[in-house]
Amino acid sequence: MAKNSATQAASYSVNILEDPDTNGALRFTFVPKAVRPTSTEKATVEAMPQYIVSVQNHANETNFKWINRPVQESTQRELEAAARQKISIRLEWLEKLRKLVATVKNWAQELDWATKTVDKKIEDAELGNYKAPGLLLQHETVRLFLEPIARTAPGAEGVVDLYLMPSYDDIANLYFYNNRWHIHYLFKRASNNGKAREEEAKPLTKESLRKVFDEMKAHAE
Repeated sequence: MAKNSATQAASYSVNILEDPDTNGALRFTFVPKAVRPTSTEKATVEAMPQYIVSVQNHANETNFKWINRPVQESTQRELEAAARQKISIRLEWLEKLRKLVATVKNWAQELDWATKTVDKKIEDAELGNYKAPGLLLQHETVRLFLEPIARTAPGAEGVVDLYLMPSYDDIANLYFYNNRWHIHYLFKRASNNGKAREEEAKPLTKESLRKVFDEMKAHAE
């Protein structure tokens, strides 16, 4: 039954924006996907119905305020389930980023880096636009930026970049898989064959982060 509901909900395109009338709520607009007529059919173009609902999440409770609801209750339940799932994915991703930023911030401060938490605007066609936490870091004249990039990628459930500022040299990438963050980085200093060395991805730890920090400081000199 759940699979059938998910299939039916997939037949709608959805637009997600912050609700201008309710603080902290999201406004979902569902539009049935148009069916292309065959060459032998003469179809009249009609305005597609829009189903609009304001959704607010409080702890483990999700409240729905319909602005333009479907006639059928079954359709309403399906769209509410789809909205609830998208909000759950969105909250899970933001919590994952908050924990990462908090962890890197603590480790960086222990390594004598100054830190500042910032927000980055993310445009996500599936989950709507939102602000995600990032982190600015500075040690003497070296500045870095830990920037959230994508919620999904091939083989990963999240991607975050670590840039050298102000040139935005992309030296390190963080990927979330196997229930933890891993750090992948490229040494710019040449190896014995005259080419830059690319390190394998390693679990993100204080020591692996220290190694990347040291490399970035050397690269900035």
